[in-house]
Amino acid sequence: MRSRLSDIVVIVAMAIMTLIAGTEIVQRTLDDDPQTAPAVITEPTPRTVVITPVPSTPSSTTSTTLSPTTTAHDALQADLAVLELPIDTPCQEWAPLALKVGWPQEELVNVLKEMWQESRCLNIIPGDDRWNGHDHGPMQINQVWKEEVAHLFGSWERINKPEVNLAMALEIWRWHDANRGCGWEPWSRPCR
Repeated sequence: MRSRLSDIVVIVAMAIMTLIAGTEIVQRTLDDDPQTAPAVITEPTPRTVVITPVPSTPSSTTSTTLSPTTTAHDALQADLAVLELPIDTPCQEWAPLALKVGWPQEELVNVLKEMWQESRCLNIIPGDDRWNGHDHGPMQINQVWKEEVAHLFGSWERINKPEVNLAMALEIWRWHDANRGCGWEPWSRPCR
């Protein structure tokens, strides 16, 4: 008898809930005030960060005359010739950008060698078959830096842009250099 009574109580409760839900559906169907315009979603404006290179050595007054360039490759080669990097330095195509974001000239060879070690000079980001799911870009910035990247550059997704990637690597290097005595510590590169 008890089980029949509890079954009846459950059936009555379900019937009441069905009536309430049905009434709500009918009322929404008959309502004359449907939404006529699509919802507008606005993205938050990212903060602008200006990265100003700080010269670490006095600039030279020597001038170099370059012949006119006709292709992007020729222009890059002309830029690299001015840098005078050892010929066996990998990733030299990234040297102008590394200097642009503020890497010191005396660390340039280390930056490029580390880039070779980390990504073989490639901008490995989500969607690339070689992406490991954690590290981003030419300097392979790990997702543990997500909050700092968002704070400095507006959003974590910007780490996939090579300029932001190199700038964040520089921030990490500077902090470790100032606070731990070796800027290359996060990359396990020996310091002098």
